[in-house]
Amino acid sequence: MSGSNIEVSEARRIVELATPLALVQLAQVAISTTDMVMLGWAGGIALAGGALGLAVFNLMRTIGFGLIVGTSNLVAAAPGDKVPASHLLAALLVAAGAGALAWIAMVAGSSGLRLLGQDAGVAELARDYLIHLAPGILPLFGFYAYRGVVVGRRRARFLLAITIATIFVNAVLDYGLLFGAFGLPKLGVSGVAAASSLAYLAQFAAIVLATHRTIAFSPVSAAAEIVATIRRLLAIGLPTAGSYGSEAAFTALMTLMIGTLGAAALAAQAVVSQITYVVFVLSVGLSHATSVGVSEALGAGDPGRARRVGVTGLALGAIVASAFAVFFLLYASAILSLFSLSASGNEREIHLTAQTLLVVAAFVQLPDFAQNIGIGALRGAGHAQTGFWITLLSYWAVGAPSAWLFGMVLIPGASGIWLGMGLGFAAAAIGLYSAFFRATSNSPVDLGRSEQRA
Repeated sequence: MSGSNIEVSEARRIVELATPLALVQLAQVAISTTDMVMLGWAGGIALAGGALGLAVFNLMRTIGFGLIVGTSNLVAAAPGDKVPASHLLAALLVAAGAGALAWIAMVAGSSGLRLLGQDAGVAELARDYLIHLAPGILPLFGFYAYRGVVVGRRRARFLLAITIATIFVNAVLDYGLLFGAFGLPKLGVSGVAAASSLAYLAQFAAIVLATHRTIAFSPVSAAAEIVATIRRLLAIGLPTAGSYGSEAAFTALMTLMIGTLGAAALAAQAVVSQITYVVFVLSVGLSHATSVGVSEALGAGDPGRARRVGVTGLALGAIVASAFAVFFLLYASAILSLFSLSASGNEREIHLTAQTLLVVAAFVQLPDFAQNIGIGALRGAGHAQTGFWITLLSYWAVGAPSAWLFGMVLIPGASGIWLGMGLGFAAAAIGLYSAFFRATSNSPVDLGRSEQRA
C-alpha cells in the first residue's frame, strides 16, 4: 500500500492547521475545566452536580458541532479567493436551529436526571447548572459556524487570541458569581454556568468582527443558493452529528452508570473526564486538519495523497496520545491536586478512585484518538454517513455491553466501565480506517453527494 505511506510534508501541513485548531480547542475546554476547578473548591457534591450537568451540555454541544463542522469542508473545496456568503449563511441558519433545539432539550431534560438513578442533591445542582448554561448554547453554535469558514480558508490563527480572552472572562465571572466577589451576586453552582453563557456570547461577538475584517465574501445570487448549501451542509453534518452525538451519548451513559455508584465515584469521573477531555480536543484539531487535507486532495483528483493524509493524521494522533498517556501515569497525583483532590483529607475517597481511573484512561485515550481522527478522514472523503453507522455499531453494540459487563460484573467500579468504553473506541477506529481506505481507493468523490453513489 505505497500510496498510504506517512509523509513529512503532509505531517507538516496537518500540524500547521491542527496546531491553532488544537490550541483553540484547548482554550475552549479550558472554559469547562475552569468551571470544574472552581466547583472543586466548593466541594465534592458541587463538583458532582456540575459534572452531571456538563455531561448533558457536552452531548448537546457535540451534536451541534457535528452539524456545523462540514462548513470547513465546503469552504475548503470552494474555488476562488472569496468565500461564498451562502456557506456562512447556511451554517448560521443550521446553528440557530440546532441551538434553539439544544436549549429546549437542556431545560426540559434537566428535571429528569433524578429518575436515572442519580443522587437527589447532585441531580438538583445539575438541574440548576443546565438552566443557567442553556442560553450559552446559541452563541456557541454561532461561533462554530464562523469557525468553519475560518478553518476552511486556513486562517485560524486569530481564533486562539479570541478564545484565550474568553477563558479570562469566564474565569473572572466564574469566581465572582460562585463566591459573590467583585460586586457580583453569589449564585453558587448556577453562577458558574451563567459565567460560561456570558463568555460564549462575548466569544461569538469577537469572531464575527474578526472574520468580516479578514475574509471577503462573494454575494448570494438567490435564496435557492442558500437552501442548496444547507442541503450540502446537512448531507455532511447529519451523519457527522450522529457519529459525534453517538459518542457523546455513549460517554454520557458511562457517566450515568458511574453515577449509580455514588457521589464520590461521580466526582472522580468528573475530574478524570475533564482531564482526558483536555487531551482529547487535541485529536479534534488533528481530525479537523486531516479532514480538510483529505478534502483538498480529493478535490484536486489525487486519492493517493488523500490516503497519505489520512495515515499521517493517524500517526500524529498516536504520538500525541502516547505522550500524554505517559504523563498521566507519572504525574497522576499532581494532576488531581489541581482539582483540590488529595490522598489525605475530606476528598480522599474521590482521590483514590480518580487516581485508578486516570491510569485506565491513559490507555483508553489511544483508541479514542484514533477513532476521532478516523471520523474526520472519512468525512473528508465524503463518506460521513458510513462513519455514522460504524461508530453507532461500535459504541452501542460493542462499547456499551462491554462497559456493563466489565463495570458491573467482571471488574465492578468506574475503571471497569472505562475499559469497556475503550473497547468500543477500538472497534470504531478499526472500522473507520478500513472504510477510509476503501473510499480513497476509488475515483475522487463529490463532497456532500458521495453517499448516494457509495
